[in-house]
Amino acid sequence: MTNSVYTMIARALSLSVSERAADTMLRSALRERGLSPETVTAQEMQGVLSGPLMDRLGAALPHARARTELLSLSRRLEREDPKAPTLFTDVGAFATWDDVSMSPASALHDAPELGADDFEFDDPDFSAAPQRPTFELGTAGGQEALIQHLGKFQGVQGVLVSRPNGELLRARALRDARALSSVMAAASLVFRRRGLHLMSADLGGQTVCMRPMGEYCVAVVAGPQVNIGRLLSELQGLELQGQPGPPRGHIQGESA
Repeated sequence: MTNSVYTMIARALSLSVSERAADTMLRSALRERGLSPETVTAQEMQGVLSGPLMDRLGAALPHARARTELLSLSRRLEREDPKAPTLFTDVGAFATWDDVSMSPASALHDAPELGADDFEFDDPDFSAAPQRPTFELGTAGGQEALIQHLGKFQGVQGVLVSRPNGELLRARALRDARALSSVMAAASLVFRRRGLHLMSADLGGQTVCMRPMGEYCVAVVAGPQVNIGRLLSELQGLELQGQPGPPRGHIQGESA
């Protein structure tokens, strides 16, 4: 049974991602540190928040938002147990910035003389957006390219492309691909009924991450040590040729 420290963090984390995804990320981060949900202490959890969990949540959410969420959890944990201070070491710099004040008059008086050439401009509206991987799943070549792309991530044991009805189109390194295609067929019903874009299912020793892509479904089978948050984020960033990917932000995790 999980202890109070684990339960508090898992519940709070589930406000940012789904309950299933929160539990998966947190357990994976604890395993990386050799810790257990049943015995982790507040001091140990602080190290997890600023370390492996930061890496995982930062892959699932925008990095700034992930850091803000975990910093809030870290401060809450510190309030609950003063012997477990936050390990986010640059907090003071933000606090100092907020405390500095200067009157407009003194600011103008003390300002150095600068010309337009002394500034660099970075307008986000004109910045090139990162290109998402795009695949044509209507062709064998496109399916193979997708399988190779997802198969390069550490811990991935197999990739499957199927129709929503479970018809298997292409698979790599899967012993039970036919059986998994039936899981995909059942998952497609959940996708439609709940309007989900991503799903993860714990099959005991393996996690299957799934996503519908137009007329197709993609599944990735991962081992116990894989970074599920990063894998879900990668699935979320894929695009079907001619169609945009799902909206980024909230990652859904469901058990099957």
